[in-house]
This record gives sequence, C-alpha cells and structure tokens, in this order.
Amino acid sequence: MDQAARLLKQAPFDSATVHLLCCVLEDGWAQIRASYASARAEEIGRCNVADGILAYARAGQRDPEALKVYAVTRALSLLGPVRAGPKRNGA
Repeated sequence: MDQAARLLKQAPFDSATVHLLCCVLEDGWAQIRASYASARAEEIGRCNVADGILAYARAGQRDPEALKVYAVTRALSLLGPVRAGPKRNGA
C-alpha cells in the first residue's frame, strides 16, 4: 500500500466511506497519472489527489464524482512544482 492509500485508510470515517474514498483515489489517479514525469512526481501527485479527497470528504462531501473532480483539479494545479524531467512514454 502506498502513502496516498494509507492516508485515506487512516481517515476517521466508517469503512464504507473509506472504501469510497479509495475508489475515488484510483479513478482520479488513473485520469491524470500520465501527466507526471517521474516516479517521485507520481508519488507526490498521488498524495496530492488523496489529500484533496480527504479535505473535501472532511468538509462533508460524499459524492464520488465531486470528490474526484475537486481532488484531480487540485493535484493538477500543484503539478508544476513536482514535475521533474521529461514525460515517460507509455506509463
């Protein structure tokens, strides 16, 4: 389990909500993973997605699409500082 998933699994929510948050993480990450240029940037980006999901869930949001849109938009807005090196081909 990576750091992003751990962050969500340790969240103070019931197991059904934690499962929902983890599914949102995977869906959101699948949409933007190719935007990250290195393994380190991917790790940071994935954590940014998880952090966005967690922040919005703590504010009371439970709609998976709304959580995903917020978290992905937030992570992409932070992309510049973590982008390092050329984009990888095919991954």
